Amino acid sequence: MAEILIWLVAALGAVGGVAFGRVWGRAEGERAGKREAERDAMEETIGRIERGRDALRDGCGAGDPADRLRRNDGRW
Repeated sequence: MAEILIWLVAALGAVGGVAFGRVWGRAEGERAGKREAERDAMEETIGRIERGRDALRDGCGAGDPADRLRRNDGRW
């Protein structure tokens, strides 16, 4: 009888370990996905800032004001 009880406890422990491992792995995957999404969003934000700075440098302060007016005239 004791031998059956030992096997039963061992089997329940194995099943519980597998279930716990799956839950733990899912939680780790979600955390990793969230970190990756945050990193991607930060890279995109940095890229937007750099593109904005380039546009500002090339557009607002570049060249003669009369030339800028002629270039922008068609955009209105």
